[in-house]
Amino acid sequence: MSRYRQQAYIEAPVEDVWELVGTPRRHSEWWPRVIEVRGERFEEGDEYAQVTKDPGGRLVKTEFLVERRQDLREVRLLCQHTGMYADWLLTAAQGGTFVELEMGLQPRGVGNRVWDLAMGHIYFRRWAGQSLDGLREALASSVPASDPEAG
Repeated sequence: MSRYRQQAYIEAPVEDVWELVGTPRRHSEWWPRVIEVRGERFEEGDEYAQVTKDPGGRLVKTEFLVERRQDLREVRLLCQHTGMYADWLLTAAQGGTFVELEMGLQPRGVGNRVWDLAMGHIYFRRWAGQSLDGLREALASSVPASDPEAG
């Protein structure tokens, strides 16, 4: 089982970071390879569909489970097909947000196990960095939800 952890400080209030990370329907706005999210509810225990561009460039529809969710603090998302997961922990820190991201694979099936052994660590290290960069870019280019002057 591969897993990769990365920590980062993001210069945005935890409420603004949570709005993007904790709301799967907004993942296509910033998360690399996420094309579309379909679902009505995103509470702990809920499932939703996600269209993602796989490493080969093909569009793949998969079912995700919101495995854990604590408002403004944590969301853990699990792909029901592959066993890929992303666990986001957020902590308010000095006007910004400290993010701890763990991405990995609990492989389902022989093909996923082989891929995980060959490519997992490299893939998740790269994807974690791209994910944090995408989050920073989306936050920098948007009007903060916590800005009382916004509107």
